[in-house]
Amino acid sequence: MKKRFVTSIMAISMAISMAACGSGAAEAPTTETSEAVENVAEAASSESTKETEIANPWRECTEDEAYAVAPNLFSAPEGATNIVWRMMEAEKKENEYTWPLVELDFDLDGNSFVAREQLIASDEPTDISGLYYNWTVEDDITLANWGGGNMTGKAYRYIGDDKYVDLITWFDIETGADYSLTVEAADLDGFDLQAIAEAMYDESKQVGANMPDDEYVPTDITGCDTFTQIVDKLEKGSGYANATIDGVDVLLVTKYTFNNSPDGGVFNAAIDSEVYRYNEAGVPEYLGLVEAGGTAYPLAIYDGKLYAGSNHWIKKYTIASGSILCIDEEAYVEYDGNGNGTYYHHSDLRELDGDENAVVPDDSAMKAMYADLEKAEVIEYSVVQ
Repeated sequence: MKKRFVTSIMAISMAISMAACGSGAAEAPTTETSEAVENVAEAASSESTKETEIANPWRECTEDEAYAVAPNLFSAPEGATNIVWRMMEAEKKENEYTWPLVELDFDLDGNSFVAREQLIASDEPTDISGLYYNWTVEDDITLANWGGGNMTGKAYRYIGDDKYVDLITWFDIETGADYSLTVEAADLDGFDLQAIAEAMYDESKQVGANMPDDEYVPTDITGCDTFTQIVDKLEKGSGYANATIDGVDVLLVTKYTFNNSPDGGVFNAAIDSEVYRYNEAGVPEYLGLVEAGGTAYPLAIYDGKLYAGSNHWIKKYTIASGSILCIDEEAYVEYDGNGNGTYYHHSDLRELDGDENAVVPDDSAMKAMYADLEKAEVIEYSVVQ
């Protein structure tokens, strides 16, 4: 695939925890805990064991790194201590997007918690907790805050001879993100893990919370006669790139870039850009703003079109008549409260195969566009120093 997605974003059917080794009615199998992860890391650093120890798949990361690969990310609840963010890279799958598993470990009110999120290339939930117990209690729940207060999930409790284990799982069908929150203690009778999950909701991290609105103000290019003069006006840290969209040379300008290198090098990409062209008078002209849904989908070019995507929508842009930035084709899905999807296929320029509301019977158009996106060249940006 030419498109170089961030190695650290958003994972499908991967071994995210240690499987149970016992069977029968013996002590319930244990799970991969933060302490265990730390112990593996320490052992791996020992000269006497580095030949035999399996490499620790987890690495500590910053909250910003976690947020970059996990949309609608949670935050540690108020009063939490010993906060540690971790990330485990996804197993590579041919012809499939793979995203890391993000984990937040924290202590609160004398208990230790493990929260996880991972983007999954599926419309069905996956248990990413790494817990394998014969649950004593299982309930359906609805989480406040999450999903506008309509987020459904599952609550589980295991009651053993010497410990309780609580687990909550939920799935955001809009983003394709799975979540889990777990706690283990000697006694959790009367404890409400759902309240902790609800307290971890962070509105500022929700998709679209920090996106430009309809009043977005582009770069002031007053007095700029060339693309170079526009670049000269950009603030430190901004990014820019030259590209060609259906034969029209354009300048792409973004306020933020991210490293999209798959091999530890540097390849600056972006998920949004202002688009400029030279008008008939030979001076730069602003055409519009293009945005993708997250760093799993950096802006890219394929067959002369500019691609922007997200987990449940994809668009390709053209410049009509050499001067109008518009959607050449887009496909997307909308889900109702029961998870039933309605698929759409639309163009600003021509009639497609949908009805009067652009509704189509299935996701074939959407899949075809994602297949083209796989072949697209991610746009590399220069960063203003």
